[in-house]
Amino acid sequence: MTDRIELESKLAMLERTVDALSGEMHEQGKRIAALQENVRMLAQELKKKSSDDEIEPHDTRPPHYGG
Repeated sequence: MTDRIELESKLAMLERTVDALSGEMHEQGKRIAALQENVRMLAQELKKKSSDDEIEPHDTRPPHYGG
C-alpha cells in the first residue's frame, strides 16, 4: 500500500510540475510574439529610413581616416 501512496504522491508532483511548465510556456509564447512584433516594426522603420537615404552605407570610410 505504501508503494501506491508513493506513486500517487510522485504523480501529483509531476502533474503540478507539468502545469507550472505549461504556464511558463504560455507566458514565453506571449513574450516571443511581442518581440517578433517589435522586430517587424523595427524592420519596417529601417526599410522606410533606408529608402529615404538617411542612413549611410556601412562600407564608407570614416572622415578621420583621411583621403
